[in-house]
Amino acid sequence: MASRMPIGLCCVCLAVMACSDSATVSDSGIDDEDGRPMSEQADTDGAADEDRPLEPLGDLTGAWQLFVDDRLILERVGITRRYHAFEKYAGNPLIVADEPWEGKMVYVFGSVLPEEDGTGFRMWYNDYPNMTQSGDERYRTLYATSQDGMQWLKPDLGIRSWQGSTANNILFPRAEGSCLASVIHTPWDPDPQRRYKVLNYVQDSKSYFAAWSPDGIHMSDVPGNPVLSLGIDVGQFTWDPHTQRYLGYVKLRQEVDGKERRCVALTTTTDITSWPDPEIILTPDGFDDRWANPNQCTHLYGMSAFPYESMYLGFLWIFRATDEDDCNHEGPVFVELVSSRDGVAWKREEGDRPPLVDLGPPGAWDDSQVYTARKPLLVGDELWLYYGGCDEEHGVNLEEKDCSIGLAKLRKDGFVSLDAGESPAQITTPTLSQTGGSLHVNYSATGGHLEVELLDGDGQVIPQYDRVACDPLTGDEVDRIVAWGGRTALPAGPLRLRFIMQNASLYSFMAGKDLALP
Repeated sequence: MASRMPIGLCCVCLAVMACSDSATVSDSGIDDEDGRPMSEQADTDGAADEDRPLEPLGDLTGAWQLFVDDRLILERVGITRRYHAFEKYAGNPLIVADEPWEGKMVYVFGSVLPEEDGTGFRMWYNDYPNMTQSGDERYRTLYATSQDGMQWLKPDLGIRSWQGSTANNILFPRAEGSCLASVIHTPWDPDPQRRYKVLNYVQDSKSYFAAWSPDGIHMSDVPGNPVLSLGIDVGQFTWDPHTQRYLGYVKLRQEVDGKERRCVALTTTTDITSWPDPEIILTPDGFDDRWANPNQCTHLYGMSAFPYESMYLGFLWIFRATDEDDCNHEGPVFVELVSSRDGVAWKREEGDRPPLVDLGPPGAWDDSQVYTARKPLLVGDELWLYYGGCDEEHGVNLEEKDCSIGLAKLRKDGFVSLDAGESPAQITTPTLSQTGGSLHVNYSATGGHLEVELLDGDGQVIPQYDRVACDPLTGDEVDRIVAWGGRTALPAGPLRLRFIMQNASLYSFMAGKDLALP
């Protein structure tokens, strides 16, 4: 099949293996001026460097404040926190195993980024053609492109020979099985051959290798590979603008409640060629096992974690091992939301922990396993998340599985809302400092309304900024500036925000790029 033909939208299923992608960046210390590793500081003397954007592709950080935890809530009355799942695209699956070198299974533990010119998308995904083979006949990293995010092409890359031909979309010229590529765009690196950093799992050595690349396609291994040997076959790596370092979330095993479980560990660095041993930061708890009998158990199979706006979010892969002999191999996998304020300590969902990306209905292509790309993309006012799905559970013979890749969408910042019903309700924030500019809100009040009043640091309503002066917010908007009698500039000084709501949902707000939380 010609590799430049559009990938068909046929109904196949996605099974996901225990691999995962990872990536990292840069070498050397942190520069005091802008915080990036010194070896990656852009040379501002050249015109080409001056024209080069310094924001990495796919960056999701910003000044918006989400209500995924109680950090921004001093008081709430009549308010319910509600979690929202990604909505799966009706035309899924988008990418299926339709090339002879792909076997029956393609999946995305890897990266999806915008094209550098902003017109289209790129995906680093994986196949799993043959469990009985070794090297790159068992695992491979593949590459696809799309103009609209729906129809995908598998280009002839001319990099890796398969059955005597390089007319395929296989990446990495290594003989070892290389999968789970975390690809990070680092436009500040003055070396044009290192504008992308890649870290991926190599199955043969059971370690992580790092590479540099000018384009995310042609890779040059860093000296001294492997760069991380402690960490099994799920790991995702990212650049953290909040702390100016690289974060690697990898899978390790640890005994929890008398059973060996898969858990999430963290390693950080400023030099992609050197990673300290990861330490476990997230393990299954008693509530995770609420479904199980004494011989079954829950694992944390992996986590796609990334900086998002002013904090961190994680897509936690929940593996319910149903086999009763060793509670280890067989069972479904789905995705839950976790959140963090520092990337280290993670908060689980409240209540029943509803899935963020759930399994499809019985008989669907993704009815048994679901895994996510490294992070979503912001496309207009929506978050687009590419995910892999399977029609058979983890541990089922590979010959019985099909694997494919699909898309799911969510409104920007739409992971969690604070909801008010028929009765008036309100939320008051703690005192916020370094507020500035205008107050922006992401809300839905179709059939209801939202009003905001401003309080000083002592909790007293500021004159002319009470709820009566507030221009009512109705309808459904992702980014609306709040006004009080036409005034949109926030007054000086520390502030508390009081949101008064009825039949409305509040997702997030922004009160200045330098806002400081208590």
